[in-house]
Amino acid sequence: MDLTSLKAARSIDVDAAADGWMELSKESWQAVNDIHANGVDPLKDDWKDRVGEAAGRKLEEQAQILEAGADLTRSVAMILDGLSAEITRAKLTMQAGLDLAQNHGLAVDMATAQVRDSAGSVSPDAAAAAQEVNALLREALREAEQADHQAAAELRKLGAATTLKSPDAALNEQYAVSRLELAMYSGGIPDGKDPRLVADWWNALPDSQKKQLMLSDPVTLANLPGIPEDVKQNVRGGPGAKYDRVKAVQWAMEHWNDNSGDFEGEENCTNFVSEALHQSGMKFKGWNTMDGDGWFRGGGSSGLGSWVDGVIPGHTHAWGGAQNQHDFMLKHGGQEISPDQVRPGDIVYYEEDAEGTDVPKGQIFHTAIVTAVTPRGDIRYTAHNGSKLNASVEGRLPSFEESRGHLKVHYVRVNPDWY
Repeated sequence: MDLTSLKAARSIDVDAAADGWMELSKESWQAVNDIHANGVDPLKDDWKDRVGEAAGRKLEEQAQILEAGADLTRSVAMILDGLSAEITRAKLTMQAGLDLAQNHGLAVDMATAQVRDSAGSVSPDAAAAAQEVNALLREALREAEQADHQAAAELRKLGAATTLKSPDAALNEQYAVSRLELAMYSGGIPDGKDPRLVADWWNALPDSQKKQLMLSDPVTLANLPGIPEDVKQNVRGGPGAKYDRVKAVQWAMEHWNDNSGDFEGEENCTNFVSEALHQSGMKFKGWNTMDGDGWFRGGGSSGLGSWVDGVIPGHTHAWGGAQNQHDFMLKHGGQEISPDQVRPGDIVYYEEDAEGTDVPKGQIFHTAIVTAVTPRGDIRYTAHNGSKLNASVEGRLPSFEESRGHLKVHYVRVNPDWY
C-alpha cells in the first residue's frame, strides 16, 4: 500500500457494507424467531403424529441454519467496522504528516512516501521536521496495512465458514471475531517507542476519534508514553475516582479464565466482578462476611479458616450474589445508566424476563464487567463462569435468549459512598 492508495480509500463505503451485513444478521434472527413462533411451536401443540414431528425437526433444522448465518453475518459486520475505523484513523495520521510537511516547505512523494524540499533533498534545517513527517507517514501506512491484512484474512476465513450449520460453532466464530475487532483498534495505536510520534498521532485525531479509542482500549492509552496525562486520568475515572477503571478492566482481562477470586462450589461470576473492583482500589464495606449491608470477602474459602467452613460464609451476600450486588451498588452511590453512556469499568447485569426457567422472572442472575465499547457503540464484556473475554453483549444476547427466553440487561455505574 502507498499513500495514494490510502488517500483513495473510502471508509464510508466500508461502513455501508457493514450496515448491510448487520441488517442481514438481524433479518436472519427475525426469521429464526418467526419459524419458532409460527412453525415449530404450533406443530408441537397441533400436529403430534410422526409426520408432524418430522416437519418440526425440518423446521428446527432450518432455524438452526439461519441462526448460524445470523452470527456469521454479524461477524462480517464486526470486521468491516474495525476496518472502517482504522482506515479513518490512518488517513487522519497521513494528513497530519502531509500538513506538517507543507508547513515546513517539504514535498512528499505519494508513491514512495519520501520527503524532500524544493531542491530535491532535505536541508539540515528541515531534517528534524522531515523526520517527524516520515514517522507519521510510516505510522499511517502501518496502521492501514495491518488492518487491511487482518480484515482480509478474517473475511476469507468467514467465507469458508458459510457451510456451518451449528449455531454453537457460528457463535464461537463470532466470539473470536469480537476479540479480533478490538485487536484491530489496539493495533492502530503506535507502540510508544517514540513518544513524540504518539503525541503527534493523538493530536491529529478529532475529539470523536479520541473518545472512541478511550472506550475501545483504555488500558493501552493509560500506559502509553506520549498520551496527555489528563487523558490517562480520564480513562482511569477522572479526579476523585473511587476506583481505577483501567485497573479493573486490566485485572478482568488478565484473570477471566483462571480461578482468581473464586470460591469453591459457587457460581463465581459475581465474585469475579467484585474482585476486579477490589483489585482496582474499591474498599471493603464492613469488616466481616456476616455483614448484611457489607461488601466484604475473607482471605480463605470461608474467610476465617477451614475449621468454620460451612458455618461462616467466605463473603457477604453483596460480594457474591448478582441480585444482591446489583441492589447494594445502587443503594450505595451507584446508578443505572443507558447503553450509550456505558464505558469500560461499568457493570452489566442480566435479569430473567421469562417464565418457566430455573430462575424466577425478575431476578438478576448473572453479571460481568464492561471491558470495551467499539466505535459503533457495541458493548463488550468480560465474565467468569461461562468465561468470556471481550464478548459482545448484543451479539450474544439473541442466542442466550434462544435457550432461556427474554432477558433484560442493566448497566450500572458504581460509585461507592462508604469512603
